[in-house]
Amino acid sequence: MRFRLLGPLEVRAGDDWKGIGAPKWRSVLAALLINSGQIVSADALINEVWQDDPPAKAANLISIYVLRLRRLMESADSALLVTRAPGYQLRVTSADTDALLFEAMLREGRRAFAAGDPEEAASQLTEALGLWNGRPLADVPSTPLVEAEAERLAELRLDAQELRSEAELACGGYAQAAPELRRLVADHPLREGLWLLLMRALEGAGRHAEALEVYEQARRAISGELGVDPGTELRQLHADLLANDSAAAAGSISAGTVAAPGPPEPVPARTEGPGAGEAGSRAQVPAQLPADIADFTGRDEQVKRLCDLLAGQDGNGESGAVRIALVAGSGGLGKTSLALHAAHRVRGSFPDGQLYVDLLGATDHPVPAADVLARFLRDLGVDGRDIPVEEEERAARYRTHLAGRRILVVLDNARDAAQVRPLLPGTASSAVLVTTRSRMPDLASTRLVDLHVLDDEEALALFTKVVGDERAAAEPEATAELLLACAGLPLAIRICAARLATRSGWTIRSMASRLRDVHRRLDELRVGDLAVRASFQVSFASLPAGQDPKGIDPAQAFRLLGLWQGPTISSAAAAALFGTQEYLAADALETLVDAHLLESKAPDRYKFHDLLAVYSSERAVADLSGPDRDAATGRLLTWYMHTADAAATAVLPHRYNMPLEAAEPGPPPLSFSGSEEALGWYDSERANLVAATRQASSGNLHEIAWRLPAPLFGIFNTRHNWVDCIATHRIALESARRAGNRQGEAWVLNNLGEALGITHDSAGIGLLEQALAIRHEIGDARGEAQAANNLADAYETLGRTEEAVDLLRRALDLNREVGYRYGEGIALGNLGSTLLDLDRAEEAIDYLQEARRAFVEIEYLDGVGYVLHILGRCYSSLGRDADAMACLRQALTSHQATGNRHRQAATLRSLGNAQNRAGLAAEARESWAQAAVIFDDLGDSAQAADIRAEQVASGI
Repeated sequence: MRFRLLGPLEVRAGDDWKGIGAPKWRSVLAALLINSGQIVSADALINEVWQDDPPAKAANLISIYVLRLRRLMESADSALLVTRAPGYQLRVTSADTDALLFEAMLREGRRAFAAGDPEEAASQLTEALGLWNGRPLADVPSTPLVEAEAERLAELRLDAQELRSEAELACGGYAQAAPELRRLVADHPLREGLWLLLMRALEGAGRHAEALEVYEQARRAISGELGVDPGTELRQLHADLLANDSAAAAGSISAGTVAAPGPPEPVPARTEGPGAGEAGSRAQVPAQLPADIADFTGRDEQVKRLCDLLAGQDGNGESGAVRIALVAGSGGLGKTSLALHAAHRVRGSFPDGQLYVDLLGATDHPVPAADVLARFLRDLGVDGRDIPVEEEERAARYRTHLAGRRILVVLDNARDAAQVRPLLPGTASSAVLVTTRSRMPDLASTRLVDLHVLDDEEALALFTKVVGDERAAAEPEATAELLLACAGLPLAIRICAARLATRSGWTIRSMASRLRDVHRRLDELRVGDLAVRASFQVSFASLPAGQDPKGIDPAQAFRLLGLWQGPTISSAAAAALFGTQEYLAADALETLVDAHLLESKAPDRYKFHDLLAVYSSERAVADLSGPDRDAATGRLLTWYMHTADAAATAVLPHRYNMPLEAAEPGPPPLSFSGSEEALGWYDSERANLVAATRQASSGNLHEIAWRLPAPLFGIFNTRHNWVDCIATHRIALESARRAGNRQGEAWVLNNLGEALGITHDSAGIGLLEQALAIRHEIGDARGEAQAANNLADAYETLGRTEEAVDLLRRALDLNREVGYRYGEGIALGNLGSTLLDLDRAEEAIDYLQEARRAFVEIEYLDGVGYVLHILGRCYSSLGRDADAMACLRQALTSHQATGNRHRQAATLRSLGNAQNRAGLAAEARESWAQAAVIFDDLGDSAQAADIRAEQVASGI
């Protein structure tokens, strides 16, 4: 686990750097990192997040933020972030954060300079400065602690820059140091040491007059700001320069330059009577709103929006148009509570009354609009005998009776737009508030308030309002665990709080423990007539039937989705799961989204709310037979297996592969037009591919479990995604062995061994040796050649170079025997690379040229790029700089075309070296800079730092 503070705050788990989404989480993590290794009290963290205005439940919120940070760091059960009274401790070493690593390197740089080794000092300081990505803690909310730490680190950075410049001058790099020093004095005009170094750099570079002019600039800057002359050391250097060349000094003085300038108020009730009514009517002022919720909490933004909409203060009203506010959301989100709370807030704006009806739209027997109209007309004073029989006539009379009157109509639990339309007033004097589990896109002129789960603060406020502040404050970590299990669903939070409120002997920890078992969670989330499962059941039971006879019923789609263990699903994957065409699967998914039973936060990407995922899984087990469940799961995992194989083929068409049997009839796997499209699919499905491998293994689908990740090795390599590669291949190895597939076992052993070797795990060699032995035993010549090639690479890393050459010659012979040109090209290229490492460049060139011809013949662009890169290095080692640069530029073009960023960076680095040797300083500097940026983006800061150190050593 690593952290970045020298720029935006980031966490790295595995291969990826992750930003911290919520500002308050950033504040907590920043405080822990600033005080790394120390216990930071909860009070100190509260002060960091809220300063002088903390909420009453601040300690509980801190516990929630800490638990979320643990999950973000993927270390909820580790000893990295631990609870230690009176707060928390983040255990990191100097290698775990860029700030601590920077300070360690700065100390080494100072030590080396003091010991008389300026070259080592410059190298250490360049590597240290390469860790910076911007202003320290750039995205963390400002507090005295954060600002003090940012200023401290910025001062250390300036110290490092100044000392590096001094070390470069000591190495004779006068011309190279001057541009950086000019930038630094412009940013820090009162720092005399920088002016001193700049004068020395210019003088050393033979720019005597400029050095004298710099003194004049320094004198004007310092005296203008502080009213004093420069210090003794700066004045002495100036005097020495004048003494050395009085003529130059006089010229400098005469040519001196001029320094640059630097909730709405209720509307009073009307005194006049209602508008003209009908004969026989008597004026009534209905007040039908149910009581407001006593413990209503949070939703401040939504409450304000609803109040503005209903009172006509949203600025979007149109003359003559009825104001219709629609509160939509899934069961358990508190739609009715929110609507009633807002309605009570604006009731003063509707002095002619408030009508309310529960339309029972989420039940099997929604209230017909005609019945509601009859009731509303009676409530408005129409004699029952005068109410028309037909719905249309009732609606017309209802609109007539509301014309000119200021009445709020609350339609709770509406089923659809057809149920609502007859109940809408005809004039803008009245307003309508609708709650529904459907977004009703076909209801015109609505303003939608799409309700989502509560955020952390709102969830905690609701919980403590029921159980009491003291009880929650006494168990902050248990409260955090409980609220995360409730996933922001107000109904779940109310149920937990109500159970605790009626069980004084229970601790919050005991309630949280009961929620840990996902399979029992919905059983625990019920009290009295409240139950999360029952709320979900209402939405599920009210799902409409599918419109296309060839399609899938949305309820069936919901059940089947409960079988999938991945975090998200696409319409193509859902089609495989459902056993239908993709457009029909997409229709069902969108129906579930409209019913708030599924979320879609990105195009063609769907996911469940945590508790709905549990309910969907329950429905799958309860409503589907075992064979049907197995068939659906098998379809989906088989689809992933075939699509992964197609993606791997698009990226590396000539790779070693075991052909798959043709896919069975049904939704076809995806196909890809090229590597870019395939890599895009992999990027979007990365987490799902890991989940699919795990699910196949746990479901005893072992042939899928090993076969799914194995062909993806080349993509893992291209994306430098070794964490997922190793995780999936460990599962795959166990499954291949359980399936008794020796060829598959050897394939996985080869991949896993290579991945471990790349990540510097010595266990990889043993696995490669096993792969080689199995493939030789079963007569898999192509596989044997591949394993020999990879084992040779591992041997070379250990310095066993002659053994590596022997293995590569073996691989070359095997590939030629079976006529496998791709494998032949790989063996030839690796032989050339190994011979180059043995200083046998002339011999290597022949192998590399032959490898290049093989890859051109089979149109393997990535291989061409790889061989050109090695060939360029060979020419460089022989002093043939023009040939080297030509090869390396061609290699870079190939890598850019295939999207292999790691090889792009490596080639740019070699190109910079060749350009530097050829005296092309500006081109070399640009190539190195591009390489360092790519390595930084890939999380390989060590290589980026090496490049910057090479640049300093070269004097560029």
